[in-house]
Amino acid sequence: MRKYSVIYKDKFGEEETEITSDGSTMFLTLRNIDFEGSDFESLEGKIDTNKFQYEMYQNGLGDLTNFIMEVTIPIKISHEEKIQTEKIRFIVEVGEDLDFNSLNPILYTVELNTSYGKFTSKRKIDWFENSIIEIQNLLPNRTQIKTCLSCKYANYHPVGNGMFGSLYCFKKMKKKLKAIKDKHDLMDLWTEEAVKNNDIFNVQEVFDCSEHEFITPQDWTYKDWDYKTNQV
Repeated sequence: MRKYSVIYKDKFGEEETEITSDGSTMFLTLRNIDFEGSDFESLEGKIDTNKFQYEMYQNGLGDLTNFIMEVTIPIKISHEEKIQTEKIRFIVEVGEDLDFNSLNPILYTVELNTSYGKFTSKRKIDWFENSIIEIQNLLPNRTQIKTCLSCKYANYHPVGNGMFGSLYCFKKMKKKLKAIKDKHDLMDLWTEEAVKNNDIFNVQEVFDCSEHEFITPQDWTYKDWDYKTNQV
């Protein structure tokens, strides 16, 4: 399990808390209510409209909305062939009915702090994928972000993906993955049975495991990060 420190802000106030993540699902407690979800846009918990705003659904459940989170996440970096754990901070905005300026956000949307420099982006986060790639492109030579996003065994679904946490890991199907040449092959491999058996499972772009391998020119993947992004 990993820990992500969080500053949560909405119209009801501000508080510091912590996200616990297993790489697929996030768990956090806000104002004495427990929430969980795979994406910042799909955090579910007990409904209390005196404490939060929700995107409500017909089944009576709802996701948190109209908030800002400053999330600081430990992230692996390969720097001059040494693996280091650094900290990357994201400003996550969820909801359309939100006065961003009134919550006094910091100026950048992404900031990576390292022992060899600070790297920032002020673009609004639509997808973590693009934000991480943008930071990677700012890093010095012989420096690579080493997470699920840069791994050869991870793909997005060709139908589409959310802001965060809808990358999928295929490390349990390595032999079959080698035969993938296009998105149609990927769809054939991406069966309900494979998902049900947990042979394919969602992972977070910022997570990593001991089986990580960078993408090579021989690997076909369905995401914007390709082997050229790994070039140092």
